[in-house]
Amino acid sequence: MQVTTDIFIITSDWQDAGNRHILQYFGVCRDGSLVEITIDTEKPVFFVPRDSQLPAFPFPIQQRQLQLSNFDQKVVDGLYFRTQRECRKAEQILTSAGIPTYEADIRTDRRYLMERFIYAQVTVSGIAESAGRRLRFHNPKLTPCQVTPKLVVASIDIETGVDSGRLYSIAMHISGNTNELKKVLMVSPKPLDCPDYLEFCPDERTMLLRFFELFRQSDPDIIIGWNVIGFDLSFLENKCREYGLSLDIARSKTPVHIRRRQKSGLMAIDISGRVVLDGPPMLRSIFYSFVDYSLETVSQTLLNRGKQLSTEVDKIREIDRMFAEDKVSLAAYNLEDCVLVTEIFQKLGLIELQIRRSQITGLLLKDVGISTAEFDHIYLPRLHRRGFVAPNKSDVQQMEHTAGGYVMDPIIGIHEHVILLDFKSLYPSLMQTFHIEPLSKILNDVNPLVTPSGHQFSRTEHFMESVISDLMERRAAAKKAGDTYLQHAIKILMNSFYGVMGSDASRFYDPVLPTAVTKTARWLLIGSKNFLEEKGYQVLYGDTDSLFVKIPPEKMIDPEILGNELAVELNTYWQSRISEMSLKSYMEIEFEKYYRKFVLPMARGKTGGARKRYAGLRIQKSVEKLEFVGMEYVRTDWTPLAKDFQYQLYWRVLKEMPVTQWLREYLRDLRSGKKNELLIYHKRLRKHADEYSKNATPQVRAARILMAEKLFRDVRTVRYVMSRHGAVPVETGPHDIDYMHYIQKQLRPIADSLLILQGKSFEELCQDAQLSLFDDPDFKI
Repeated sequence: MQVTTDIFIITSDWQDAGNRHILQYFGVCRDGSLVEITIDTEKPVFFVPRDSQLPAFPFPIQQRQLQLSNFDQKVVDGLYFRTQRECRKAEQILTSAGIPTYEADIRTDRRYLMERFIYAQVTVSGIAESAGRRLRFHNPKLTPCQVTPKLVVASIDIETGVDSGRLYSIAMHISGNTNELKKVLMVSPKPLDCPDYLEFCPDERTMLLRFFELFRQSDPDIIIGWNVIGFDLSFLENKCREYGLSLDIARSKTPVHIRRRQKSGLMAIDISGRVVLDGPPMLRSIFYSFVDYSLETVSQTLLNRGKQLSTEVDKIREIDRMFAEDKVSLAAYNLEDCVLVTEIFQKLGLIELQIRRSQITGLLLKDVGISTAEFDHIYLPRLHRRGFVAPNKSDVQQMEHTAGGYVMDPIIGIHEHVILLDFKSLYPSLMQTFHIEPLSKILNDVNPLVTPSGHQFSRTEHFMESVISDLMERRAAAKKAGDTYLQHAIKILMNSFYGVMGSDASRFYDPVLPTAVTKTARWLLIGSKNFLEEKGYQVLYGDTDSLFVKIPPEKMIDPEILGNELAVELNTYWQSRISEMSLKSYMEIEFEKYYRKFVLPMARGKTGGARKRYAGLRIQKSVEKLEFVGMEYVRTDWTPLAKDFQYQLYWRVLKEMPVTQWLREYLRDLRSGKKNELLIYHKRLRKHADEYSKNATPQVRAARILMAEKLFRDVRTVRYVMSRHGAVPVETGPHDIDYMHYIQKQLRPIADSLLILQGKSFEELCQDAQLSLFDDPDFKI
């Protein structure tokens, strides 16, 4: 039957079958029904210089003359192959013969979408056959469209015996475009009285087969979890191998493939027709920061509730006990993990954001966030239409380092009445204004322009100006429509362009490009500073795209009105300056914030001010809020004690409240044990504790204690307290706390960096009452 339908593509794959190369796509219609597409008319291709003396190949190839050139403007031809296997073999033969190839590392299934400007959304037209909930198309017509899918989501979690290696239970929580389902499967030789969601299986093999059956019935589009690839699915795969089974969770016969990415080291999985989204790496990729990324920490932070067991040691021991004695409680615990993950994803809109990022970058869900591939999808098809092909990523040669963002030397002190002016999307706007992009550099002798940084580009041979303008317009429309996910997706994408051009993992790597951006940004920031100072304002600090401007008393009016007026004046000034270069200015500075009090501290252990560290008492709609940037309060490697102390100290100083008596009482409470719950360090280890040197850091020593007492085989996140005997993990019940360590290492540096700006010191405020405070002759500040 002839069918036309709009789908959102969730996965793509390819396979060689005999002498045919087959592309396979799975997508979801607006109503949630599934579509499978196979295409066998597209041939794998890469490019070689036309004047190459090609060797003989042991299989047929097709060489076509094309209107394309490499970056050296030498003409290239396309070599087309029957299969991907032959394509790869040909590349190896040519590389061995010293013949360069271009774009040989681009998969055909990705190129097919890319060259048709398909951004994960497509109208499919053709003959389709119906197979239950699924429509199957063969070689249909695909055209871009816009569609947002309704997806079925499965949150999965397993419980195991750490020492025994046994699989105790499998829990799943199905939600989204379906009826909600909560289910726990558990190994038990005989049925027990249990809640409806709990089902017992006689052995592990039977439980695995039952899980696959339920999974197929629910038919989720997305699998979510917490370390679900590296632990849950990897463990299930190993169990399947043990019983001679396959991990039967794909929508086709293509085997599930779990691997570790070479560059990032992150675990990845390929499941035909389904996507796996893992909580911790997703949170990191969109810049969420937590003390650690355990499910307990994140759920407590976001949901104000967590798992039922407090520490990892408790968890390991109690899970074993519950499996032996109280299987119903273990099932509830297992299911709660699934529900917590679902609620975290829902609260943050992680799936909605991932969909928006897929729609805006063109990458399918599992690859979203690979910024070099996102840039490829946007840039390559446009580059081809301008007559150029790009190199293989592996052929890119690393050159000199890129100049970083410009940071002004701060004027230290506690300042009054400071406004923050911020350039909106500065780096993308500079790329637009000065046409800083690969094509413009390749053809920089065509109608050239020279940037303020001294780099030459073409005024006419470019296209990123229009690409970024379109993204800006879509972002403005999304803001007007209240689509926060699309706004965020576009912001992440645009901010990645600069980094891609400076990354040697990108085929477009060229340090000239990002250096031209950062040095032009420096010119812009310094010029803005000079403009403001000529008008009688003092610029206290500037960083990359922001200026902190002190309002003199004689100019003090409503700070927001003044800030907006200054932004208009600066924008007018730069539009005039840029028009003198016969260019259009896309730079736009905005009034961002007003601080009644603003602190720029000394650099610790150095002379001068600290860069990228400041705090301020912000006023917004008559509400006071204390903000910190780059300081201990917002860092995850300082204790809760340090954060609590810094917040209270800064609040008192900036509100001009008494400090001395409060400080002494704070120290007294610390020494009396009233703040013991704030003393825990949370640190991460990047490798096994035994791989560190003998003179290891406190967190490594604490990890080794856990391992020595056989509480863990390996430790990557450790929580510890400093005692008089050194770092002690919280699992071992630390006592004899070294309060002097916390005073000297956590409180004093924070206090001195602020008090010195008032001509005071931590020691001075404490010394009059040392003995009466602590009644300890050994205590010295």
